[in-house]
Amino acid sequence: MTSFVITRLSNEVLFEIFKCLNSYYKTLFSCLLVNRKWCRIIVPILWRAPCFKYRRVIRMCFLELNADEQALLVLFKINLPENNPMPLFEHVSFIISVNN
Repeated sequence: MTSFVITRLSNEVLFEIFKCLNSYYKTLFSCLLVNRKWCRIIVPILWRAPCFKYRRVIRMCFLELNADEQALLVLFKINLPENNPMPLFEHVSFIISVNN
């Protein structure tokens, strides 16, 4: 019965619920693995103000670059591993601020 009620909640209601958990990163990471709907709702919340290491944020930014843009990084001796899949989301577009 509980899962039936949860699946019927609208995206807006789920967004408000998950937004209340925005400081519980581990919980949100676990929740985004539940299904695609939850993942699409939670990723923007997690990336609104990423609290994890800057290195991860910068790496994600680099992965979102196209091949020509990534090639320009070689001039700065920044080499990305080959065959990296494109991220499923444009994570950078969700960032409002970066906390440490």
